Amino acid sequence: MSTCLILGASGYIGVHLTAALTAAGHHVRTFARSLDESSGDDAIRGDVLDPVALTAAMREVDVVYHLIHSMTGGDFVANDEKIARAVADAAAQAGVRQVVYLGGPRPTEGEVSAHLASRAQVGDIFLAAPTPALVLQASMIIGAGSASFELLAKAARGGPVLPNPTYMSNRSRPIAIRDVLHYLVEAAASEPVNLIADIAGPDTVTYLDLVQRCARVAGLPRRLPLPVVVPPAVVAAFTPEPLVRALLESLRHDLVPTEVLPPPPGGGTSLDRALREALGVPAPEGPPVDSPDMLRDRKTTRVRATRDRLWQVITDIGGDNGWHTVPGAWSVRGALDHVIGGVGLHRGRPTDLAVGDTVDSWSVVDRSDDTTELLLRTDMRLPGRAWLSLRAVDGREPGESGLEQTTWFQPHGLAGKLYWYAQKPAHDIVFGLMGAGIAKAAEVDRPRAG
Repeated sequence: MSTCLILGASGYIGVHLTAALTAAGHHVRTFARSLDESSGDDAIRGDVLDPVALTAAMREVDVVYHLIHSMTGGDFVANDEKIARAVADAAAQAGVRQVVYLGGPRPTEGEVSAHLASRAQVGDIFLAAPTPALVLQASMIIGAGSASFELLAKAARGGPVLPNPTYMSNRSRPIAIRDVLHYLVEAAASEPVNLIADIAGPDTVTYLDLVQRCARVAGLPRRLPLPVVVPPAVVAAFTPEPLVRALLESLRHDLVPTEVLPPPPGGGTSLDRALREALGVPAPEGPPVDSPDMLRDRKTTRVRATRDRLWQVITDIGGDNGWHTVPGAWSVRGALDHVIGGVGLHRGRPTDLAVGDTVDSWSVVDRSDDTTELLLRTDMRLPGRAWLSLRAVDGREPGESGLEQTTWFQPHGLAGKLYWYAQKPAHDIVFGLMGAGIAKAAEVDRPRAG
């Protein structure tokens, strides 16, 4: 195990990293100008520009984590440069094995914002110093308390209409705080390296899509962007907080890395799951199948394709691939839901579905590749709760399979029961055509939008 020093331990990443490194069995020393109960037992209060305090903090340290960013100061670029040089010199004198710096992406086009330029400069200072430095570069970190995430959540909750700055079409690959911590903790037990490495989540989205996905996970209606594009300078003029202004200026860049480190074991955290955890939204629950008031309907469709092929079509459902049913059926139903304040107009899904992800107006309750079953819960506003199971089973003949569709509905009183029976004829048509459409898509060996 390593002795780790966290500089800037009172910040958002520092607090989480202190707990994560301690849980991994490392000895953690924290250093910050303000400390509290989250700082751990070996905590030093001090200024990183105080050479005596910094030298004392680095005594017998193996790994130094540099998490200091002074974006709210007057000349934060010069200040961050001065701090980085002081840390690099102290690390070299103390014989530190590894410096780890968490910075930001490096845009390749256009004039780089002062915020991202400063982070790149700090990374270069560490890379040129005698002590090996691992410079991790991440765009937006999704986690409750992160400044960039709180700005995102504020935009998603701000109302039904969104400003439309030009940067809303730019793209990034947000990353969950849990994945960032994985890479940081992993560095404490690794051989020293001197390199730049990008880290990112599995989903590439525009900033507009990011706001919409945040609203969707929060259970809010789709936000409608203004038809008039707003110049970034106008947005900045109405943003008095220096930190927020610096973050907004960074959005004018496309921040999609070309190469990233391999994902954590089990895969990177999907954007929807990261948003759900950050917003404190619980994972969707499955149907209480033993409830005495539960209503159920099941359909079986013969599919002239293998079970694996059918499963592929099932797990690709929604988003641009559609729902393989009456064209426009879900769009009309979604529009009605939007009118009453629901999520029905939301469209989109991650590339690879996992528990907690959203698929248009549905949420993934469970996905089992072993039993080839996908269980979804509708998030549209109904007089009850509804679920849909799509399951691929073996067919009677070689090369064939079967599609089992099961819908559950738990009504809320008499209104819910009336809704179920009134809508059942239409639902029978929609879900019946869905089964046939999914079967056809599997049989022609390509997804079919509908």
